[in-house]
Amino acid sequence: MQRFFLTAAAVVMLASPLRAQDPAAVIDRAVVAYKSIRTMRGTFEQTLRNQLTGSMMTARGDFEQQLPDRIAVLFTEPKGDRIIVNGATAWLYLPSTNPGQAYKVPAAAGGGSLNLTEQFLTAPAARFRMTSAGTARIGDRPTHAVTLIPRTPIGEFSQAIVWIDDETGLIRQFEITEPSGLIRRIRLIDARVNASIDPRSFSFTPPKGVQVIDQTGGRGGKD
Repeated sequence: MQRFFLTAAAVVMLASPLRAQDPAAVIDRAVVAYKSIRTMRGTFEQTLRNQLTGSMMTARGDFEQQLPDRIAVLFTEPKGDRIIVNGATAWLYLPSTNPGQAYKVPAAAGGGSLNLTEQFLTAPAARFRMTSAGTARIGDRPTHAVTLIPRTPIGEFSQAIVWIDDETGLIRQFEITEPSGLIRRIRLIDARVNASIDPRSFSFTPPKGVQVIDQTGGRGGKD
């Protein structure tokens, strides 16, 4: 089952550039900024690299997020795929890999993993060993990168690298190595914080004729 964790890999824009390049200071600044986010919307590019087979896949699309628990990911490539999280419920409609089916699952099982930004920035000093991963330009933005290694194993990733905008504090890109060895990189081509978002973005109605596989057991928020 395809997963996406974009959510919002982002932090709110700040006026002053980074004063310290220590990796902990870079992350701390991102943590402070993240607390100011209410909404996020933009476009993304995702690449998946399988280290065993050497294969690579690319996906692109648009995303919208309303913190703390609403996410809409609309893929333009592969066209028609989407992931909608509304509170406790997640819809996974991925006709590129599961034609004719839509999965309705608890957000913690299917959609909770989308918000990796929260994973990166929740008590990072206690949860991760941090080292500098150098500097890079992501698009036209200068960034500092930080490698995060979990101090104790977690399910989502064994290692993460985040690239944080020197001027704004925005996470411009992040890469995770999943326990399976799959490497997933998300680049934010465009991201706008605290923009207006239509609440209907977080609703999903399965297309006519699509089989709904409901794994919520009757639980979850409204669609």
